[in-house]
Amino acid sequence: MLTRLRLKNLKTWGEQLWDSGMELAPITLLLGPNSAGKTTILQLPLLLKQTFESPDRHLDLNMGGQPTDLVDLGTYESIVHEHDLHRELGFGLTFKDTSLQLVDDTYQELPDIDYRVTYQNARGQAALKRMEIHCGDQEFAATRQGKGGYLLTAPGYVARQLDNRADARRSFQPERSVAFSPDAIAEVGAVGPAVQDLSLRLRQAVSSLAYLGPLRERPERTYLWSGVDPTDLGKRGEFAVHALLASENSRKRQKEGQEGGQEWLVSRASEWLARLGVADRLELKRQGRSRHYEVIVVRGTQHANIMDVGFGVSQVLPMLVLAHSVPQGTTIIAEQPEIHLHPRAQVGLAELMAEVACARKVQFLVETHSEHLFRRLQTLIAEEKFESTLCRLYSVDKDEEGHARLSKLQIDNYGRVANWPKQFFGDAIGETERQTRKALERMTKQSRPTGP
Repeated sequence: MLTRLRLKNLKTWGEQLWDSGMELAPITLLLGPNSAGKTTILQLPLLLKQTFESPDRHLDLNMGGQPTDLVDLGTYESIVHEHDLHRELGFGLTFKDTSLQLVDDTYQELPDIDYRVTYQNARGQAALKRMEIHCGDQEFAATRQGKGGYLLTAPGYVARQLDNRADARRSFQPERSVAFSPDAIAEVGAVGPAVQDLSLRLRQAVSSLAYLGPLRERPERTYLWSGVDPTDLGKRGEFAVHALLASENSRKRQKEGQEGGQEWLVSRASEWLARLGVADRLELKRQGRSRHYEVIVVRGTQHANIMDVGFGVSQVLPMLVLAHSVPQGTTIIAEQPEIHLHPRAQVGLAELMAEVACARKVQFLVETHSEHLFRRLQTLIAEEKFESTLCRLYSVDKDEEGHARLSKLQIDNYGRVANWPKQFFGDAIGETERQTRKALERMTKQSRPTGP
């Protein structure tokens, strides 16, 4: 689970979130007006994910541009704060590994892994300046020197001196900004396997992130399925139905009474569609002997193709499938999961996240504009169905100079917020007051006698 994010000089963010960072929880909500900086925070782990997974191991930072990339940020100048090429970019995250290690015949929790990386401008691209990985009392780092070589830091390692200068080599440049190079591993000697293990665990944690963007795929009349179980639903949720088909196919192959407690996705999706109040259940209908399938939405006695019902069903379906299809311990990053949903259905998303976070240990990092989702989370805390310590709620806004600022909402065990930002969800009370005043003025005017 990710427990902290750090960023420096990324777009509208200066250095506010660099030293202390932003603390994460099983459920973390980012709330606030448009273009305030919420999406930029979500882009940080996605940027690291596509960098760690880049086919080019010598690439320092993959800022996107390919169809498979999660984010496309352009050039160094386009993303650095105030477009100042002299500023350095900084990213970081802290990862808590929930697995246990055997120490002196007892199992103990592994220390958190803290990762930080900084970049400088090099001909419009990001060049790695320093990478550091901390775990317990261990520190591993590679720092760029004047002529492009990298100086290593590792437990027990003392850099050799060449001509009264520390031995910094170009061959020590980290790979994908996360792993020591083979030459660097050989250079640090006995602790080389330790930094390899930390890099691997960090890459695995970031690679397992699941992302659902704000724009979902439109529903289709029929879906062509090749029989493959997708490992990723796609950033638009385009493979959600394929995951449902794979799960249903697996269920049918199981012998009677040997389901083994698996999460059959059609059942879970149907259950939540019913709880959200948008449908009673889903059915998958094969078209003859072909590989084409219909998704049938059932409500009461009515059976309709997903193309012929409200848009909300197809738009929320990827979120429901994602929550129950990712491996336990996964972090889901989602933008506006409430899109195209009626307010009555939006409240159910808070229940979904709370139940899945507790039952499946899935972490949610969500940007939302839904007051209804937020209010239901407050109610769940008040009803003691979810603990306030398991969520972090942040308001993102801009200061007078247009720079992003982050405020942590203080929520107690009764779901009450002590520090409501001004006009947090608009000005509902003010609008009600203005509407009432104008209505009274009109009624007073209409009641006055007219004529001589």
